[in-house]
This record gives sequence, structure tokens and C-alpha cells, in this order.
Amino acid sequence: MLNRFNGKIILAVMLGLLVILIIWFKGQLERNDIAEKIAQKIMLDIRYYCADTSELVDFKDEKKCITPVTALHDDLKNLISDTSLGSIILFAENFTDIKQTLKLTEDLQQAALSAKNGKPLLISVDQEGGRVVRLPRAIATSFSGNMAVGATYENHGIHYATVVGEVLGAELSALGINVNHSPDVDVNINPNNPVINVRSFGENPEVVAKLGSAMLEGLQSKGVIGTLKHFPGHGDTNVDSHTGLPQVNHSFEVVDAVDLLPFQYAIDHSDVKMIMTAHIQYPALDDSLLMNRHGESMIKPATLSKEILTDLLRKRMGFKGVVITDALNMAGISDFFTQEEAVVHTFNAGADIAMMPMSIRQPSDIPKFKALLDLLVDKVISGELSLEQVSASAERIIALKETSINLSKDDLETKEAHASATLATKEHRLQEQLLAQESIVEIKPNQEIPKQLQTAQKIHLVFPKQAQANAMSSALNNISAQLGNESWLITTSSLEEINLSTTFKEIDNSDLIIVASDNQETAVELGQAVDIVAGHVSRDMNNADLTLTVLKYAKEKRLNSVFISLQAPYNLAKFQQVADWVLASFDGKTYQMVGSKEETGAVYHSLAQIITGQRVAKGVLPISI
Repeated sequence: MLNRFNGKIILAVMLGLLVILIIWFKGQLERNDIAEKIAQKIMLDIRYYCADTSELVDFKDEKKCITPVTALHDDLKNLISDTSLGSIILFAENFTDIKQTLKLTEDLQQAALSAKNGKPLLISVDQEGGRVVRLPRAIATSFSGNMAVGATYENHGIHYATVVGEVLGAELSALGINVNHSPDVDVNINPNNPVINVRSFGENPEVVAKLGSAMLEGLQSKGVIGTLKHFPGHGDTNVDSHTGLPQVNHSFEVVDAVDLLPFQYAIDHSDVKMIMTAHIQYPALDDSLLMNRHGESMIKPATLSKEILTDLLRKRMGFKGVVITDALNMAGISDFFTQEEAVVHTFNAGADIAMMPMSIRQPSDIPKFKALLDLLVDKVISGELSLEQVSASAERIIALKETSINLSKDDLETKEAHASATLATKEHRLQEQLLAQESIVEIKPNQEIPKQLQTAQKIHLVFPKQAQANAMSSALNNISAQLGNESWLITTSSLEEINLSTTFKEIDNSDLIIVASDNQETAVELGQAVDIVAGHVSRDMNNADLTLTVLKYAKEKRLNSVFISLQAPYNLAKFQQVADWVLASFDGKTYQMVGSKEETGAVYHSLAQIITGQRVAKGVLPISI
């Protein structure tokens, strides 16, 4: 009797344990399912990775990893496959050459396909052209950027926007990159905008809308997902959201007519698959308050605003695609919110993909990322994050992958041959050169200098960087050789290391002086503010002051001068007063061709042609100065 009773107790205990085990197992399956969906909603960067702490270097008061990821480390491979990570963004440090890039993107995709859900990765990059270029300029076509495209609109309409989109798309696709965070459709109406300026097509919203849609369609015609950015608009800011939090105080009517117009136009006329958010406060769109990590109440940035990302973008404007945040490690967000807070707020606001919520730089970061996923799963289970919204986002992302990613089954050798036959081809370089030629604007005319150059013997160049002076010198000498003339004696000065007394002596013995200005490289050009190691040169005068001093000296000596703006030409009034001829090119980047030490760049060849009278400047300013 006792044994029978004991047997019933044991059976009951076993059944109870089984129920508990089933409930636990069901709970784990539920957690795993939620974790996979959340991982699809994360985009990480793998810019640097140090598998061994001995690789870390001292940086201020911490150890920092600056070892570029050019091959996929097993740690990162396992992170992708273990978590079913959805997206990766690559930076300039991740690229060396075609073969290496193809191997990296191939290994990234294989890691993703080996995950439980077996979905491919969105592999993205910021390849805007002009100032924001990640692929090495020596192996890929970079073009002169959006404001240069805007300068061709009056004469060529959307032609160059389409061409740039098609070329960038073809080259990225050939390398296994399927998302480009471009085009930038911000309407630049603030002359003091530190982060957009020449990245914008211009100040006319209708023109920006048409050029942005054309470039988007060009990109996507070559199998690369384009990204309109930065919603709801970054064009009237005087703060860089990489380093601070801007606020735009337009009325709703102005926001609607200017900032939102290019986005609405593209949604209505093109197949917009992805839109990137801006870390900007827009009180006219959402003036509700949010408590930040410092215990302070603040207006919600657009990236964290449901009223902007869901009520406005999705419901009012009708956007059906994927909403991706700008990098969450930018100061506009990270200064005010923890990693967890930023992700929770942006997911609740309606963002589908959180870009760079944390950095993976060493092995200890991997469990931290998995812990972040676990915390977000807890938020879903507790109801702080909506399971319905997380599931809908994951479905949108997977649908985008299924309709837009076509992974090649070719072997690496075949892919390399295709990429080599696609990147920086003769035709692509020709289009790059044509855009540079057609975009250069004559701000202050002068018809005499090209004639005077025919008898000139010595030219002195003063450029911000020595590489730029070298590129200009090389371009001028190439023109001279083509004309069958004796080469000019060309001397150079760099504003980075200028000695004014020496420069003045060179000017005294010259027949012409060519002076150029450029703006300081910003966080977006270098990648991300968090990774910048800034060097500061002690100098009594900044580059603009030095440029003006040199031009004034030339004027006093009655020496002809050419002034070239290599940036957005907003502040040219003081230079126009002292320079005889003023040109604007919107871009000043240089590069060295593979196997060559000679600096070059399409802009410099075009400038040389114009200065020597071989061509006339045909561009029309897309902004007011």
C-alpha cells in the first residue's frame, strides 16, 4: 500500500517536472524566436576588431582597437551565425582591393546563411560620392558629389544623377554590397551647415526631389538598395549630429514644403525601399518630451519619435519600406541615452533597423551584445517593446531581403573577374570626368588669364594640402604636354605647412598664382566621430585667413590670381574682392592610381582645362551665395 502511494507521488512529481520542462522549453523557444527577430533589426559595424588585448593601443584614458577588419575573424563569424544578425555596415578601413572585399562580403554572407534562420545579410556602406566615399578611389569610381550633380541640373536635368546612381550601384553590386546609404536628399538652406553642405543637391526642394529620385532609381536598377536620408531633413542645421544634437525650428508649413518634399516625391514616384532617420529635434513635428539618462527632460529627436517615424512617415506620407536609424553611437543620441534606451525608444518609435547601437571591437564585446539582445527580449516579454511591432519589422526586413538580394553562386575567381571588369572602367572614369567638367561654376568671370597663360613661365599654387597642389600641378603639366608647349615652372605651397615669407618670394617670381580653399574633414567623411583621433596644429591664422592673406599679397603685387572653392561656395564675398578669377568645384579629394605615386582627381583635370582655356565652366550654382 505504501509502495503504491509512494509510486503515485513519484509519478506526480515527474509529471510536474515534465510540465515545468515543457513550459520552460516553450519559453525558450519563444525567447529564441523573439531574439532572432530582434537580431534582424540590428546593424553592426565591424570597422575594427582586436582578437587579442595585446593589439589594443592607448587612446586618452582607455585602450582602443584600431586594427581594421579586412578578413572575417571567427569570433565575428560566430557572432553573426549564433545570433542571426540582420545587417552589417562597412567602412573605408574594411576595403583594400577587389579580391579582399569579395572574400569579406562572401564570408559575411556565408556566416549569415549558416544561422538558424538562414537569411542573407544586408551589407551596407556610405558611398555617396564626393566627400563621403568608402571604397578606395584608386579602384572604384567616386564622382564629385551631390552638389556637383545639382550644378549640372540646369543644363542636363537628371542625367548625371541617374548616371552616378547606375555607376555606384554597378560597382557596389559587383563587390557583394547590397545597400548604399545614399542618396542624401537634405535640402541645404543653411550656409553654416557643417555636416551636409556639398552632400546636398542644393537648396531647391523640387530639384533635390527629382535628382534624389533619379539617383535612387539608378542605384536600384543595378541591384543595390538605396537609402534616402536624413528624414525628416538635415538641411537647415548648424550642428553636426555626429558631435551634438541639432534642432530645426521651422514651422510645419516650411518643414512640409522644404524638408519633407523630396521624401514625399520619392515615395510617390519611385520604389523607396529604405529611409534613414535624422538625430534632430523637430518641435513642429513632435514637441513631446522624453527623460534622458541624465534625468533631464528633452524634446524627442526624430530617431526616437513615434509621431515622426510612424504617424508622419508611415501613416501620413505612406511609406511602406524599411526605416533605418542613423548611427546610434553618434553624439546626438549617445550623449543622452544608453545603448539599451536608444534601441528601445527607436523601436517603439517605429524604426525597423537600429544602426550601430554598440561597437564590437574585442572578444569581450560579443557577450555584451548578446546580453543586449537578451535585455531586449525581456522588454518584449514584459510588454515594454511590442511583439507585434518587432514581428512586423522583422517581416519587412526579410521581405526586403527576399525581393532585393540575389546572391551569386559563382566562385570567387569568377566574381573577381566580373568586379575587375566593372569597377573604375574606362567608361565609368569618363562619366566621372564629364560630371566634374559640367559642374564647375564660374563665380567671377575672367577671360584674360587663359590668354596670358600662353606666355606665362612660372605658376605658384597655394592649396590646403600638398596632395591637392600636386594633383593640380600634374593636371596643368598634362595640359601643357597635350598642347605641345614647354611645361610651366610650377611651385607649390601647402596651407598645412605654409611659410608666408617663402611663399611671398615664390609669388614675387611668378606670372600667375592659383589659390584654393577647402573645409575641414567632418566626422561623416572620416567614418564616425567616436573613432576620430584629432590632431590640432597650433597656428596664428586659420586656412581661410591664410588664403585671404596670400590673395591680398598677390593683388598688391599686381599679379593675376585664380581662386578655387573646393567646398560649398557660401562665403566667397571676401575672396571675390581680391581674386581676379573665381571658380567653384565642390570637391577637392585626390588619390593615387594603382602603381602610381602621382596624385590625381577628375576635378583637377577639369579645373586645368578651364584655367588654360580648353573648356569653359558650364555649371550653375544650385545654392544662393
